Amino acid sequence: MDRKLKLGIVSGIAALAIACGGYNLLISGKDTPNYAIKTVEKAVENHNKADFYKVVNLESILDDSYSSIVEGVTDADQTEDEKAAVRNFAEMLREPLLLSLKAAIDSYIETGNFNKEENASIKTLLERTGLDKFKYRGVEVVAINPKNSNEAAAKVIVYQEELAQDFIFNVILRRNSNDEWQIVSIQNFQEFVIKLKAVRRVQLDKYLEQSAEIISRHDEIILDAEEKYREILESGTLGQDNIREELKTLMLDVVKKDWEERKQELSKLEVPPSARTLQNLRMKICDLEIGSAEDFAQWMTDKDAATSKSAEIKKTQANTLRTEEDALSNRMINKGADYEY
Repeated sequence: MDRKLKLGIVSGIAALAIACGGYNLLISGKDTPNYAIKTVEKAVENHNKADFYKVVNLESILDDSYSSIVEGVTDADQTEDEKAAVRNFAEMLREPLLLSLKAAIDSYIETGNFNKEENASIKTLLERTGLDKFKYRGVEVVAINPKNSNEAAAKVIVYQEELAQDFIFNVILRRNSNDEWQIVSIQNFQEFVIKLKAVRRVQLDKYLEQSAEIISRHDEIILDAEEKYREILESGTLGQDNIREELKTLMLDVVKKDWEERKQELSKLEVPPSARTLQNLRMKICDLEIGSAEDFAQWMTDKDAATSKSAEIKKTQANTLRTEEDALSNRMINKGADYEY
């Protein structure tokens, strides 16, 4: 991971301010917005928290971007009451989350490492906002507002892997009472989140469609195998060696083989982050079904009750997980990329 991308992992929001530090224009003086942008990088490199906070108004950036994230992750098809409920819940978490982000950023600036207690929450936030997958491209322009000499704008260009294209963040700087320029906000963070959600929805739909085709095709084979199982049993009894041999062959050459092929095909799919839980469930189901088929086939040979019991337990576990899989899949179809990340 390169240094600028690593800096981004400090905070999904403050990363943009830090990324601005890569700007390499000729600096004409300390009282310019260009100087403020350059100072960000130097402050992080030198672990100088005082200099960092001279040019980055982190509270303003976090506060402004927090509202944008809440709006960005609110479902477009929710009712106004539902949206209000999401906003109210998010507001309850505002202070502890912002404090957590600031603590993680402080830790990184001072030591070059994350606060271990913050790793999980920061990682989750970055994944949800997509800022764990961007590469800094540069700054297109830093310009003072012609209508307000105390305000400037920088266009920070990043490449986001999921979008597979560049995105330009509009970063705002303001001159404070000490005549110093500070990065204070990111104007279009919500636009970025919404655009990313749309891409993720397409990716998730593709996964759901492709995996559904695989599962449907293999389910037909299993249904045929179950019918064949009944036909074999109707032709004799489990006390007959030839019946047991036929069932063993069916389990190994058809059922087990099919579950192995299903697992292999599913594993080759591109799984979006929001579908990881569903994919993991499906992999576990395949493993349990494969194990159950192996145990059943073994029982046809050893006639040991423990082997039969093991096959039944794995089959029951697979059926339980399949119920969870169906429920999760249906929720994801309805909520799409907003379900979980």
